[in-house]
Amino acid sequence: MRKNRLEIIIAAALLIISGCRHDESAANSKAAVRDDRAVRLEAIKDSIIPFFAPMSVREGDWLDSHAEDGELFTEYVDSHPTLPTAHRNTIVIQPIGTFTPEQQKVITSSAEYMKVFFGLKVRLERPRPLGNVPAELTRARYRNIQIRTSYFLDTLLPEILPPDAAAFLCFTNRDLYPEETWNFVFGQANLENRVGVWSLYRLNDNSPKSTKFLDRTLKIAAHETGHMFSMRHCTKYECLMSGINHLDETDRRPLDVCPECMAKIAWAMNYEPVVRYRNLAQFWKSERRFDLERENIAMAGALEQSGR
Repeated sequence: MRKNRLEIIIAAALLIISGCRHDESAANSKAAVRDDRAVRLEAIKDSIIPFFAPMSVREGDWLDSHAEDGELFTEYVDSHPTLPTAHRNTIVIQPIGTFTPEQQKVITSSAEYMKVFFGLKVRLERPRPLGNVPAELTRARYRNIQIRTSYFLDTLLPEILPPDAAAFLCFTNRDLYPEETWNFVFGQANLENRVGVWSLYRLNDNSPKSTKFLDRTLKIAAHETGHMFSMRHCTKYECLMSGINHLDETDRRPLDVCPECMAKIAWAMNYEPVVRYRNLAQFWKSERRFDLERENIAMAGALEQSGR
């Protein structure tokens, strides 16, 4: 049964691939215009909406305490987002700190996932030391020393930003906080400077054979990278780009994006939906995780229906 589900995803991708190919060059931040490709992606997006669940909000969730309007695909296209360019076309991942073998494995898997999720080149750098963090950017909380995200976003990462980085992402095993009024944050990104940071500190549930550590890391890594390409929080569907307040909310959200956000990624990265879902299917096959991607199965059915 699991094998059949994977085959459905790939078969559905093949049904539509002949109608999706094109020779357009990579988009850049000055090319945010409504073109034929955007119109076609809008139609693909609309065809798969019935297969996705609307957003549900529980007490304590992000949208329970943060009023956000969300962002439609057409609004994203018209917003002149920050996108890859001919020279900045690589997602560069920089581990900072000292990591356990389990953490290193999760980081490596995250790099592979980012490649298939966004359709860009990904380069995983060797770990770098944390360095001397100014005392005013640290605090003692929860029996450990937390580091303010501004140390990474405003100081450390901009100074070492690679010239080919469309997005420069930092993994750290240290606990983070964004402002004094916040208890902690899983990750944070700067939409203008192409830098982002997220922490592994709170993600491992330390349960034998649990997949939560990997799943949570993949979700937060892709979520923050989406912000770096100007994608705002999703409020319309159950979506990886939804805001999250706590780990329970993280665990409830899917490992992929909704129709609106899928179209944003496809348009921004010049990444055909059919190719993207086929690549995602191959990733989960390599991870031997056939039963997790409910949104991919739904998308496969939608693409099969619309491709007939």
